[in-house]
Amino acid sequence: MFNKLKDARLKRVRIQSRLQKPKATPSARVIRWAPFWLAMALWVAVVLIFQFLAGPDPHHDEAAARATAALVADHELRDADSVLAVFGITEGSLSMPLDARFTWVGRALLLLVALFICGGLLRISRPDLMASPSRIMLLILVTLLNILAISLLRYAAEQPGFPTALPVQYLLPLSFAPLLTTILIGPAAAIVAGVWTSFAAAILFEGSFAIFAMGLLVTIVSAYMAHDVRKRSRMVRIGLAIGGAQAIYGFSIALLIQLPTNLILIQTGVSLISGVVVALISLLFLPLFEALFDITTDITLLELSDMGHPLLQRLALEAPGTYHHSLMVSHLAQSAAREIGANAMLVRVCAYYHDIGKLTKPEFFVENTQFRENPHDDLTPSMSTLVIISHVKEGVGMARRAKLPGPIIEAIEQHHGTGLVAYFYHRAKQQKEGQGTAKQNGRDLSDADFRYPGPRPRTPEMGILLLADSVEAASRSMDKPTPSRIEHLVDDIVDSRLHDHQLDDCDLTFAQLTAIKRSFVFTLTNMLHGRVPYPKDEDRNKQSTVTDQVTYPSGEGVRSLDHATSERA
Repeated sequence: MFNKLKDARLKRVRIQSRLQKPKATPSARVIRWAPFWLAMALWVAVVLIFQFLAGPDPHHDEAAARATAALVADHELRDADSVLAVFGITEGSLSMPLDARFTWVGRALLLLVALFICGGLLRISRPDLMASPSRIMLLILVTLLNILAISLLRYAAEQPGFPTALPVQYLLPLSFAPLLTTILIGPAAAIVAGVWTSFAAAILFEGSFAIFAMGLLVTIVSAYMAHDVRKRSRMVRIGLAIGGAQAIYGFSIALLIQLPTNLILIQTGVSLISGVVVALISLLFLPLFEALFDITTDITLLELSDMGHPLLQRLALEAPGTYHHSLMVSHLAQSAAREIGANAMLVRVCAYYHDIGKLTKPEFFVENTQFRENPHDDLTPSMSTLVIISHVKEGVGMARRAKLPGPIIEAIEQHHGTGLVAYFYHRAKQQKEGQGTAKQNGRDLSDADFRYPGPRPRTPEMGILLLADSVEAASRSMDKPTPSRIEHLVDDIVDSRLHDHQLDDCDLTFAQLTAIKRSFVFTLTNMLHGRVPYPKDEDRNKQSTVTDQVTYPSGEGVRSLDHATSERA
C-alpha cells in the first residue's frame, strides 16, 4: 500500500513538473533547430557543386566518342539531323539519361547518410557545439570551402592543358578543413569535419576508397599535430607531417599497383609540396575566421602575452604593485590549469590583463599605496566599495577600446564573480553598530551593496583565475609563510568561494579543486620562500658609520651619502 502511494505521488510530481515547465520561446526554438537547417543547406550546396563541377557524365562521353568516329568515317553527313539518325538519338534523349539521374540521386543520398553520421559523431564528441549555431556555421563554411576546392581541382584536371603526369588525388587539399577546425574549435570537431570532407571527395571521384582512406589519415595527423599550435612557424612542420603521411600512403598504394619509379618519385614530391601549401593557405585563412566568428586561438594569445603591449607597459609604470600582482597570479593560474588539463595559455594571458581597470585610480588599491597615505581613510565604506568595484567596468571599457579578444574581456568581468568586498562591508557594519543602528541611508545594511556585479566564472579557466587572484592577494598578508600556513590559507579561501557559490557555473569538480589547491600550495611555497640570513661583516659595520659630505655645485646644500646604504641598494 505504501509503495502504491509512493508511486502515485511520484507520478503526480512528474505531471506537475511537465505542466510547470516553461515553453521554449521562438528564439530558443530557432537556436535549437539551427544546426539542422544549416546541415541541410550544406547538403544542398555540396550536391549543387557536384552537379556543376563533377565533370561530364560517362554516358555522354561514350556518345560523343561514337559521334566523332562516325563523322570521321562518313563524309556524306551534312547536317545534325543526319548525324542523330545514324546513331539513333532523338532530340528528347539529348538530356541527361534516366540512369545518370539515378546516379546523382544515389550520390546525394550517400552524402546525406554521411552528413547524418558526422552529425551523430559531433553530438557524441562535442555536445556543446550543437547549442552554438556560430560554431556549426564555421564548420559548414570550412568544409564547404574544402569541397569546393576539391571539385575545382578535379574540374581543372579534366581540362586539356592539365599536366597528365601529376597525380590529382595527391594534390587534393583534404587536410584544409581538419587543420583549420583543429586550431579554431578543437580536435574532436576536426575529425568530424575531416570524415565528412573525405567522404564527399571519395564520392566525387567515383567512390574511391583510396581517397577516403587518405583523407582519414591526414585528418588524424592534422588533429594530432595542430591541437596546441602557438607559433605560426609550426604550421610549416605540420604541413611537412601531413605531406609525409600522404607520401607514405601513396608509396604503399604504388607498391600495390606496381607503379614505375619515376611516377613514385613524382607522387612523393607532390604529396610533400601539397601538405605544406595547404598548411600555408590555412594560415592565411586563420585571421579571417578568427575575426568573423570571434575566436581567439593560442597564436593570438601568444601575441598578446608580449609584455611590450601598451596596456601592460602602462600597468608597469603607473600601477607597479598591480603589475607585479598580475604576474604572480599568472604563474599561479597557469600551473593550476596545467594540473587539470585546462587551457594554460588562455588563463595566463587573462591574468596579465584582468586588473587593467585599476589604471584609472591606481592609488586606491592597496598594492599601489605603500609609503603613501591611504585615500580610503577619507571615504565612507560604501564610497570606497564603489571605487574598488568600478575597476571591473573600467577594465572592460579599456579592453574593448584596445580591441582585446572576447575571452580577456570575459576574464575582466568574471575574475571577481559576485564576490563580497569583505573589508569595507565589515567596516560599514562596525560603523553602524557603533552608531546603534543597522541601517544605511534609511534602509537595512545589505551585503548586496558590497558585491561585485559579476557574472560568476563560467569556464574552468575563469574559475581558476578567480581563485588565483584571491589566493595571491591574501598570501601577501602572511607574516611567516610556512608550507602549513600556506596550505591552511589556500583551503580557507577556496572553501569560502565555494560556499559563496562563486564556482557554481564553471564546471570544476571536487577532484579538480583538490588538484588546484595542491598546485597553489606548491607554487606559493616556492614564491614565498625564505632566505638564510647573511652573516654580519664587522668591517662593513665600521665603514657604515663613516659618511661623506657631498656638496652640489648648484648650491642645493649638503647631502649625506651612506656608503653602506648604497651598497645594500
